[in-house]
Amino acid sequence: MNTVTTSKEQEAEIERIIAKLDDDERMHLRSVFYALTRCYDKDGADAAVVIFGTAESVESFAMLNCDSMAAARMMEGANDFLGYLNTKDAPPREMFN
Repeated sequence: MNTVTTSKEQEAEIERIIAKLDDDERMHLRSVFYALTRCYDKDGADAAVVIFGTAESVESFAMLNCDSMAAARMMEGANDFLGYLNTKDAPPREMFN
């Protein structure tokens, strides 16, 4: 359970986590922050759905610059894409029978 409650605690926790990152992880985080920030540009069309949770469960999610219908379409596309990634190197179906 997240026990960070104040802005100062959040700031300290963010700094603690970032201090442990290597250069590649920092670059990746920077690109994620940039993509998220673009969703707040009032003149832009960028949108995002961010899922928070663990490998076992979804705890919550955030919709950035989209409504629930647009978020659902994005999630459907993400599901299709992840399904493709998970099966692209799989052997042909006939080999399982």
